[in-house]
Amino acid sequence: MTVLGNRCQSSRRRSGRFWTIAVAALLLVSLGGCGGSKIVFHYPAEEIDFTTRVTKTPAIFIDVIRDLRSAEQRTGEGRLFGISYPSDEAWESSVVQIYHDALMQDLSQTNLVELVPLLSQADYTLSVDILSLGARIERNVLNFLLPAAVGFGVGFALGDDSSSSVKYGTVLGVVGMLAIPTPTKHRADAEVRLQLRDRTGEVVWQRSCLGEVTETPWLMSTNKNYQKLVDRYLTKAVKRCNACLLGQLRQALIADAQ
Repeated sequence: MTVLGNRCQSSRRRSGRFWTIAVAALLLVSLGGCGGSKIVFHYPAEEIDFTTRVTKTPAIFIDVIRDLRSAEQRTGEGRLFGISYPSDEAWESSVVQIYHDALMQDLSQTNLVELVPLLSQADYTLSVDILSLGARIERNVLNFLLPAAVGFGVGFALGDDSSSSVKYGTVLGVVGMLAIPTPTKHRADAEVRLQLRDRTGEVVWQRSCLGEVTETPWLMSTNKNYQKLVDRYLTKAVKRCNACLLGQLRQALIADAQ
């Protein structure tokens, strides 16, 4: 009876340890995937002085801003192997408002133009087409198999016998697949077209620029902290796009003034 009792107690201890590990593992995965808040576009300040120094600072009225992004960017398509984000629903503000504020900030902080609220006050009108503004995460099979193998190996070593080792290995294998970070392909891009018209409505300049940031950050497959990724990559992509556009706009304003 004593031997049988010891075996029962040992079995209960192993079972209790298994469920403790399982619950802790599931909590780890759940916490790693948190991210339900709306995404805010924290656009960095600009420090470059683009003053033309040819004539008086031109007055510009921001006309229409059109959102011409693909359906994939608007809806945030994809799952584990490929995810496009943020969807329109994930943003705190509309993409049109986000880019409007970023462009206004760069135009004013670079001293390139004087922004006016009325069309009648403007020397030029500037219209905007947003062709792309978003990011994409891409993974392959190894991003899941390698963490799963690591988790299974750790779990298997925790078991007291073959049965418990397989149980622990299976649970921690799933957790490892979902929670262990791996190098992931990440691309953020912003492509915008600007069109400048004079007082008569004639197009005097038009240009599009692409700002792109491509890196391989270490991410969990359950990662949903898109705010951090937007702050790190997408804001930089928009900044590169606007730097290209405003640099060429400066040359166009100088040429038109001359």
